[in-house]
Amino acid sequence: MFLFINTLQTRKITLALFSNPKKIYWYEKEEKGMERENVLEVLEKALIEKKKKSQDLKGIVVVNGPGSFVGIRIALSLANALGWALSIPVCGVSFFPGQTNESLIKKAWPQIARRKKFKMVSPFYGQGPNITIVKK
Repeated sequence: MFLFINTLQTRKITLALFSNPKKIYWYEKEEKGMERENVLEVLEKALIEKKKKSQDLKGIVVVNGPGSFVGIRIALSLANALGWALSIPVCGVSFFPGQTNESLIKKAWPQIARRKKFKMVSPFYGQGPNITIVKK
């Protein structure tokens, strides 16, 4: 079973457990604010519902940008930590307008299905940093 993680949608966490792109089980949670750290709760509920453990995961597909800095960091931190701890592959996909979560899984499927080793996924921010200078 594979895991899909998208924390870049506005006020929504989307996870999916899937064995192939045609058999996908979706799990979503609407958020009131910047509470994307609840992704672990959603993952736990998904695994319990499917009677699976994290050790049953064979790979992770994660949306690595562009989008919210916080959303990207939360998703990649979770995906890379799980991938490293479980010694499973992680595949990053970029989310652009017009794409759906399902299309991202289909796009990543050939890569994640054949990978055997963990390789860290890097963020794709889509733009340079927007740092505000403090006015004195």
